[in-house]
Amino acid sequence: MIDLEAMKIVKIISIVLLITSCNNNETITDDINFQDDASAGCPGVFYPDWQTSSHVLPYPVGQSYTIGLSHCSGFPHIEGEPDQFAIDFIMDVGTLVTASRLGTIMFVEESGLDFESVNNMVVLRDEDGYFLQYQHLTHNGALVEEGDIVQIGDPIGYSGASGLASYPHLHFVATRFGDWMFPYTQSYPITFSNTTENSRSLLQGETYEAFPY
Repeated sequence: MIDLEAMKIVKIISIVLLITSCNNNETITDDINFQDDASAGCPGVFYPDWQTSSHVLPYPVGQSYTIGLSHCSGFPHIEGEPDQFAIDFIMDVGTLVTASRLGTIMFVEESGLDFESVNNMVVLRDEDGYFLQYQHLTHNGALVEEGDIVQIGDPIGYSGASGLASYPHLHFVATRFGDWMFPYTQSYPITFSNTTENSRSLLQGETYEAFPY
């Protein structure tokens, strides 16, 4: 059985260490040095070419956000776990979130309160059959309804801290075959074409600006 409370505590510790390091303008220690492509992302995994990726960052052009946990960068985003390929974008509650691809809205949950148990999310099915999940949205924070067709860059909702979120952020993860309820069977690596180089996806502690596309 998955110990959700333990997961939440470990995630709090991970992000506090990351934010403390960034606030002190210190380089993250060699043990978690994600600047080197050889250690970034998940080992032995093929990543889609970021320059030709069909995905854009899940926020408006011109905005910049810092990455908390990313691929295989710390529990629960570790190899073999459902969130192995999840990415956490550090965002204040109420930050606008946008569609990273064209697709159909398959699932919406927005009844939860920030820092309480219900995980608000929007799930978008893209043209390749992936289910792109936008999790931890704020209460009543969805801007779409099930069945809506959205274009790339369209508003999806507002970020928050619902569910297991221990700090305000957007939890972005791709799954397949309708598998969107945690613990989902498997997540998949995503790269983004409208930002700086991310050949093994986005790196923990780095800030990424959304360029025009």
